[in-house]
Amino acid sequence: GRPDTDVGVSGAGPGGPEVVVVGSACRDIASDDPRGWRLGGSVTYAALATARLGVRTAAIIGLDPPAFEAHELELLRRAGADVVRVPLQRGPVFLNVDTPGGRVQTCVDPGHPLPLGALPGAWRGVRAWVLAPVAGELDDAWADQIPADAYLALGWQGLLRTLRAGALVTRRAPAPGRLVRRADLVSLSEHDVEPGTSLEDLAACLHP
Repeated sequence: GRPDTDVGVSGAGPGGPEVVVVGSACRDIASDDPRGWRLGGSVTYAALATARLGVRTAAIIGLDPPAFEAHELELLRRAGADVVRVPLQRGPVFLNVDTPGGRVQTCVDPGHPLPLGALPGAWRGVRAWVLAPVAGELDDAWADQIPADAYLALGWQGLLRTLRAGALVTRRAPAPGRLVRRADLVSLSEHDVEPGTSLEDLAACLHP
């Protein structure tokens, strides 16, 4: 669908954004929330962090119909972020259960990809980017949207999950890909890869 633009309370500022954060928000099943879920996803946390740190922030966020008016988005606006809400027919939904052995995550819905058309043309020249997928919704074509001289941080963990509706989330082996090769900084945890994976194994996927 056509992106819907929301300008933050204080906005990214007259100089335009200094960083663009991209990804889909997820809905995490939560019995203690009247809606039965709460909004999450790396894109929302990353955009909130940069905006509160005083960086002029723009956020492109994929949202399914239940999440489109989520009150959590108001936190971003109050922090001064410019928000483009991108309507998705289906967004990622997860059920998380904390156990003594760690978190067990079930995919309720893997969601749909975030379309390239969601990126406003005026933001294509921004010099810093955070691509923050949560469910593999950003494909390699997004690498071509980032200026060659821009700095790109990638939440790699969001590309390392195998998602099937109604099934446990399992690990996907790290692979190079254009998006990973283009990134200047990647983030993931030891829980996102198989035990025994070395830094050398991961570095082989990255540019020098």
